[in-house]
Amino acid sequence: MIPDGLPMLADHFPGIPILPGAFFIELAAQVAGPLCEDVTRLRSGHERGALLGMVRRAVFLRPCVLPATIQLRARVGRCDPTRVSVATTVSVGGPVAFRAELVMAMIDVPPEWADVVAARHERVARWRAAGAT
Repeated sequence: MIPDGLPMLADHFPGIPILPGAFFIELAAQVAGPLCEDVTRLRSGHERGALLGMVRRAVFLRPCVLPATIQLRARVGRCDPTRVSVATTVSVGGPVAFRAELVMAMIDVPPEWADVVAARHERVARWRAAGAT
């Protein structure tokens, strides 16, 4: 659930709160990243981190007027140890509002990022638990 009245959205658009399109991309990448990390680990045995590398064929189909409940879907396409392509959609109240192919760059994670990686694993575990209910 994305509420209206968020201070960072105050100018987008006054009186008609609409989620900026860049947020669709960011939300899709946040879902695609952990998926790509899991797939890379399972298919190649490499423990890698995912970073958004490219957005292809992004299409904004309808606005997301806030507050709104959204659903994100991600499906892995091409996959190798250095990059993964993911078809993503964001639905708002049922209909698809955004779709794009994201290309995630798979990088070696430096040891000094251990705390960040652990926090991400905890966050993803909470997402999965919430989605299972």
